[in-house]
Amino acid sequence: MRLAPRPRRPADDGIVPLINIVFLLLIFFLIAGTIAPRPEIAVAYPETRVSPVTRPPADAVFVSAGGYISYRGAAVGPETLTAMIAADLPDLAGEHLPVVVDRALPAKELSPVLNALTVAGVTKVRLITLRARGAGRGAGRGES
Repeated sequence: MRLAPRPRRPADDGIVPLINIVFLLLIFFLIAGTIAPRPEIAVAYPETRVSPVTRPPADAVFVSAGGYISYRGAAVGPETLTAMIAADLPDLAGEHLPVVVDRALPAKELSPVLNALTVAGVTKVRLITLRARGAGRGAGRGES
């Protein structure tokens, strides 16, 4: 008994499922990934053993060792920070404003930043620390 030869499949048939998978992975990583602006200033993050945070939030106020301030990816001064925070205050809705302070910054140099936040109307501040490598999870964020 002689069977008819099988029709040949085009070579492109194996590429369509691969394109579908790559497209789905692209969509997944676009949704799951966070694209956050980096601060314009260098900040050496304080580390603690029991911080639940592994990377700082994008909408935090960053203060470098030299007292330079960055908010939403742009370097700002205390007056500009007050205006920007006052404009964003309705979005906070009673939440804590995250602040990342360089570990080498003296506490007296943080005073102008906290004063600018107070003038803007911020009542709750959360100082962000990052979990040190190999440290356990827990509550390590200070609130004031």
